[in-house]
Amino acid sequence: MSAAERLPESIVCTAIEWQMRLRGNAGSAELQRQLQAWLAQDELHQMAWQRLQQMAGLFQVKQLPAAGHAIPLLQRAEADLTRRRMLKLLGIGLTAGSATLLATAAPQAWRADFATATGESRRVSLDDGSQVLLNTGSALDMQGQALLLRAGEVLVEGAQWQVHCRFAECRGQQARVVLRERDGYSEIRVERGDVLVSTPAGQRWLQAGDGLGVSATAMTVLGKGPLDPFAWARGLLLVNDIRLADFLAEAGRYRQGWLGCDKAVADLRLSGVFRLDQPELMLRNISHLLPVAVVEHTRWWVRVVPVA
Repeated sequence: MSAAERLPESIVCTAIEWQMRLRGNAGSAELQRQLQAWLAQDELHQMAWQRLQQMAGLFQVKQLPAAGHAIPLLQRAEADLTRRRMLKLLGIGLTAGSATLLATAAPQAWRADFATATGESRRVSLDDGSQVLLNTGSALDMQGQALLLRAGEVLVEGAQWQVHCRFAECRGQQARVVLRERDGYSEIRVERGDVLVSTPAGQRWLQAGDGLGVSATAMTVLGKGPLDPFAWARGLLLVNDIRLADFLAEAGRYRQGWLGCDKAVADLRLSGVFRLDQPELMLRNISHLLPVAVVEHTRWWVRVVPVA
């Protein structure tokens, strides 16, 4: 293996850390910008990120656990690649000690009762008749008769149900609601029915059409935004006058790798209906709707730039 192909452990550790941070903060535009800056610093950063995504593809999993947990998980799944080949893919020769160095807590999606990988959705029918639909990259636990949203986004509907999210407890009555964990707050959107939102600071009733953002310190009424919060349950991404940078951050939740844009086109506005099961077609359509070009540096690193 040449020096150009060999990756320092410190860079691989950082790439894995980025993977974990993105998984815990899906949809964070600021985090995506920080990742882009790190990738642009050094070609070795790009190589480490690409190989991390390649590892997930080779093992036919949509999300890659931390290196220290990947080996036993894949062995139990009877993956046909050996530990040596897996580490060779990363371009480093790990000892037992360095494998321990890379190990971190297993991501929530691998420990939850119900979970989805990137680009996947999953429907769960509960004993009480309630229905739950998990969106991409989400994790949900059962806690007695209640649900605990650990990460991502879910749609819940039924006669009566109870969901705990990061900053609030929600009780629905004949309600259909989307709950999403965002960077620093929990978002609650009601399509029908009544929902009681409880926090240590107080309670609030929500009705059809209401939206609420709940953080550690406040409850904020959310107006209608550029993104339809219920369209994903129909397999669609429906946007109205959304910034291109924000659209790409949302679309990036449904595909592997990094998706971003040049600052020169970040504030362009976009409206339309896009199919979530066709992410590559979604990207091609952008170039027909806006004066931009989609540049694929690799399959896992896509950048939208101004038309030359």
